[in-house]
Amino acid sequence: MLSDFKDKALITGFGRFCSVCKTKSYSSEYISVSGGRRTRRELEASKSDINKLLSFTGDPLKYSRGTSRAQEKVNYLESIKQKFSEGQLASYNTARKKYNEVVIDHAKPVETKVNYYSVLEAGINKSRSIKIRYKGIWRIVDPYSLNKTYVVANCHLAHDLRTFRLDRIQGAELLEDFAFDKPKQNLANSMIMEAPNWKGRGGYRRRF
Repeated sequence: MLSDFKDKALITGFGRFCSVCKTKSYSSEYISVSGGRRTRRELEASKSDINKLLSFTGDPLKYSRGTSRAQEKVNYLESIKQKFSEGQLASYNTARKKYNEVVIDHAKPVETKVNYYSVLEAGINKSRSIKIRYKGIWRIVDPYSLNKTYVVANCHLAHDLRTFRLDRIQGAELLEDFAFDKPKQNLANSMIMEAPNWKGRGGYRRRF
């Protein structure tokens, strides 16, 4: 029907396409109006929207830092994604996948590091062997010297004194008494003094 082609935005009052066609297939086109100006259709992304999209797809990880402003921008892009062209939507979905992976990873609970210093201290004070899990391997040790960073113990697996870093011990439990050896204790005290001073992420630093 002729009435389907009426378009008040045009000088002639009629357009080339019916209202149904314009809604389905030409939502991203511009409509010509008097004065040579053009107005954007409702379902087309604005220049500002495209700039936001380009910023997000260019570096989605910077939006995953948890700021409220960044979150608002991501939520806005999600709400208007139906306005994007097929290529723009593909870029957005790829960036959004990277963004989601980082956000989910940040949301995971941080594993609490257990300090087994008290167990090791009890082993030294009571001359009791200790079963420790070190770098994924369970072993039995007889502890002789201890500080806040290391424990020097006679390792039953190595059949010798070994220096173990406390922050790498993943489990520890007291066992039965062991036969205390004074010369081994003297050597253990010397070994722990010679060990580098561990400064966490700062690395090792020798004592002077």
